[in-house]
Amino acid sequence: MRGKMAEKSFPFQPGVMLHEAIVGAFRATGGSFEVWCAENGVAPSIARNATFGVAKGPKGRALLARLIAAAGPEVVRAGYLARFRTHAEDLRKGVA
Repeated sequence: MRGKMAEKSFPFQPGVMLHEAIVGAFRATGGSFEVWCAENGVAPSIARNATFGVAKGPKGRALLARLIAAAGPEVVRAGYLARFRTHAEDLRKGVA
């Protein structure tokens, strides 16, 4: 239950950082984004559309929630926040 609550209460913004955080979370836990897609009958391009926010409707949001839950909400959140902090620091330095 805690994972589902964290997933719903954390304001993930679809995009590159979220996609990378989800892919990284799968890898960190010994899985794979592509393998999860194959095992769940989801085309990787459709799953990517959900993580990037291209698929914003109910099905896309549901798929995104499934991906986050499968990858591990806490791991996704940690990866997302790390990428967010790095990006913010790059912006402060004028790198991004």
